[in-house]
Amino acid sequence: MKNLCTIALLISLFSSCKPSSSIFSDKKFAKYVQNNPLHQKTLIGVSVFDMDKQTYIVQHNHDKYFTPASTTKLFTFYAGLKILGKEVGTQTPAIQYLVRPDSLIIFGTGNPTFLHAEFGNPTVMDFLKNRKEKIYFSDANWKDLHFGDGWSWDDYNEYYSVEKSIFPIYGNYVTFSTHTEKQIEVSPSFFRTNLKEDSKMGDGLLVQRKIRENDFTYSLKKTEKPQSQEVPFVTSADLTAHLLTDTLKKEVKYIRYPYKKSEINTLKSFEADSLYRRMLQPSDNFLAEQILLMCSSQIAEGQVNTQSTIDFMLKNYLSDFTDKPRWVDGSGLSRMNLFSPRSQVELLLKIYKEIATDKTGEKRLFDMLAIGGKTGTLRNLFKSYPPFVFGKTGSLSNNACLSGYLITKSGKRLCFAFMNNHFLQPTAAIRTEMEKMLTTFYLNY
Repeated sequence: MKNLCTIALLISLFSSCKPSSSIFSDKKFAKYVQNNPLHQKTLIGVSVFDMDKQTYIVQHNHDKYFTPASTTKLFTFYAGLKILGKEVGTQTPAIQYLVRPDSLIIFGTGNPTFLHAEFGNPTVMDFLKNRKEKIYFSDANWKDLHFGDGWSWDDYNEYYSVEKSIFPIYGNYVTFSTHTEKQIEVSPSFFRTNLKEDSKMGDGLLVQRKIRENDFTYSLKKTEKPQSQEVPFVTSADLTAHLLTDTLKKEVKYIRYPYKKSEINTLKSFEADSLYRRMLQPSDNFLAEQILLMCSSQIAEGQVNTQSTIDFMLKNYLSDFTDKPRWVDGSGLSRMNLFSPRSQVELLLKIYKEIATDKTGEKRLFDMLAIGGKTGTLRNLFKSYPPFVFGKTGSLSNNACLSGYLITKSGKRLCFAFMNNHFLQPTAAIRTEMEKMLTTFYLNY
């Protein structure tokens, strides 16, 4: 309650600092920021670009490097468009396989949809169930680590820190849910035998996994309402084979069979746009990481890893950036990512050019992003007017960013990047300030 009161007080205190149309120049914007008590101990970088006039309106620390947090997912989105395909209805690589006289050997592509709770995608399940051969799983094409560079190790139990893998299954997490104090449901049920109770953990549904093992401890005290918790499991090739066996009800064995691209067939399924939308709107870290891995499976010879996609994109499609990005993961969980506001705007212009070739394409693009006052991580902002901001948020402790597109009341098209780093104020106050400034652009530009 004390924290909520502090946030309310700060928002009230800073609400008097109302931006006006006078912020539409570099000098005036800098003066506005300098006079705003919210920004006196905050690193802020802003770049706003008029897409109709092809000119910058505001550039404030636009060439400085900032921690982008989840706005990194815009780079992942662009990688998907360039490597997996940008056309409507593009299907993603589901699995790769080769057939021997009595054997089916399958390889993962990084596709995250198999038995994922959010996706009804039976293609792989039907394919494997209907095969008569003995099934073997090989991870010989997996050349990566399960965590990204610079990820926080103590987030391992959190829903947003799911491990990467070559053949995800059930989204690489376990869902624990309850409707009463006496019963807990586990999905997939395979992990129920790894669960034990500890009533001393606290009230409500609480589940804690051992840091390097799939052993879970839970508490179920005072659970008056239905509750659920998603906990990542420790992935491995052996576990993937066991989960496939349990799910398919027929044996799947793990073998280290060599990967030769010339022998490989690819089964495709699930529309890429649906993955992008789920990644961008609620900001799904797991999907972002797996999209980069899927891209890698298409460009690398049996070397599926995040870095190969990043290197490919930097060399082939991002080499013209004014400020070279430091890009290390797909989700933005890593604080080692460093982008400038200007590079974010340059990326947004590339994305727009790929998709928004007409009104239908623009609508398709905007519908995949979070929409102010309507969907995703922007649903609680920009609610006073019809939707005019379409973008991607980014949040880490002491960091809040927002990049995207803005349609002004007069119909002008802008793209923007607001990057706030190293602040101690409540994030809600920083977001409210970004909302005020962008609303000023909407009303007055």
